Amino acid sequence: MPAATATVLYPQTSDSDFKLDYYLSSHMPMVMKHFGPHGMTGYNVTKLTGTPSGDKSEYSVQCILQFEQADQIPKALAAEGATVMGDIPNFSNKQPVIFLGEVVGTN
Repeated sequence: MPAATATVLYPQTSDSDFKLDYYLSSHMPMVMKHFGPHGMTGYNVTKLTGTPSGDKSEYSVQCILQFEQADQIPKALAAEGATVMGDIPNFSNKQPVIFLGEVVGTN
């Protein structure tokens, strides 16, 4: 079970452009390659389709990066963040919103 996560949300606006195929086939394997040695154990990518009330989501894609320990996330970002973040223009014209968290329950 991961002890910590980084949730990455990509904004969905009238002028946003997100290349999901590139994200899945190139960016995420690169993220795993660079962050794996720093404690990242896996990830989940979700294409967001809307809200329960049927409204359009403010975000198009959510990615949850899983880490063994919370203190590994800032270390991974310090060591490899420039490389990982530098790839964003290859698949998105919007910068993501990122939240860090500790896992407190799972089933």
